[in-house]
Amino acid sequence: MLAVQNFKGGVGKSTITKHLADYLALHGYRVLVIDCDPQASTTTMFDIQPETLIDDEQTLGAFLSPRSTFSEFSQTIRDTPWPTIKIVPSSLGLQDAEWDLTATLREGGQAVREGLQALRIGIASVTKDFDVILLDPPPAMGFLGLNVMAAATGLLIPVPARQLDYLSTIHFMDTIADNIEILEENGTPVDYGFIRVVCSAFSPSKPGENDMWRIMQATYAGLLLGQPILASEEIKNATQAFRSIYESKPSASHQTYTRCRDNLDAVFAEVEQQIRQQWPSTSLTADSSVGVAA
Repeated sequence: MLAVQNFKGGVGKSTITKHLADYLALHGYRVLVIDCDPQASTTTMFDIQPETLIDDEQTLGAFLSPRSTFSEFSQTIRDTPWPTIKIVPSSLGLQDAEWDLTATLREGGQAVREGLQALRIGIASVTKDFDVILLDPPPAMGFLGLNVMAAATGLLIPVPARQLDYLSTIHFMDTIADNIEILEENGTPVDYGFIRVVCSAFSPSKPGENDMWRIMQATYAGLLLGQPILASEEIKNATQAFRSIYESKPSASHQTYTRCRDNLDAVFAEVEQQIRQQWPSTSLTADSSVGVAA
């Protein structure tokens, strides 16, 4: 289970989740995307409108809420236009689930532990059906964020090559360490197979970004992916149309589109390699690709 996580908004978290899901599907993986962000950007990019789920009781928010009697995680999974990608969409009720989970702090002990492990337990019931599970967490570390941290077995952290984003991510890394302690103190230990940082929306022609890229290489050393995601009008235009590059036709020249897609392929190939090294599976043939279920 790979969480694309950073607390700061505007770093490209949902865009990366969508593009990575599409890339993996094109490479033969069965993918489940779980949108845990009440803003529901990833849900919308998969052609599901969150407002259509207002009266639906079979949602992630209902599953996570301690007040709800709905307990079938598999029923929260929806189809997408991609035959090998499924999604657990976000909905407006997810924020209510956050408040309900937070209320378990008053009860302490077992109630808190169950609240922190709710998503992990739900995912465990469907892992056999998927090769890769991608988690899109909220941009804050409340109970929803802790649920994602508890469920994930790998982290991909997007960081633009800008000073403010760089400094915010240093704080984010410290917060991750603090919250791992919180989870462990509440009987919910985590074990990440890998943590990787990806430089997102990189514009080498902008003043300062090349310098910041070099600082990131020095700071994150072996954690930083070798390829940054280049800023591109192709990605911007595709996202505005609620699509990924892998679903879109060139909006500019074919050469520009190809350069953008080749860059994304190179970045996601590094992520795929990490997945294959950490979670070998017999669900796919050895010479095609290797899945990840847990």
